[in-house]
Amino acid sequence: MLSDGFPECRLYLISRSASDADSIWVTEVWTDREAHDASLRDERVRAVIARARPIITAMADSTELRPIGGKGL
Repeated sequence: MLSDGFPECRLYLISRSASDADSIWVTEVWTDREAHDASLRDERVRAVIARARPIITAMADSTELRPIGGKGL
């Protein structure tokens, strides 16, 4: 998996929408914004995004969160 090449990526989860079979959700957790931004400059990542662009309809619907507790990471 492409995300394996980025140790700063703590979680990369692709989920199918329960209510819309044509929609997926991508959940990412990174050590910091700089690491995520650096990944977006990687040619391999850019190639994957370019291939997926035709089915990406709502990239603007993103939310940046700061986890403060829980289980999983």
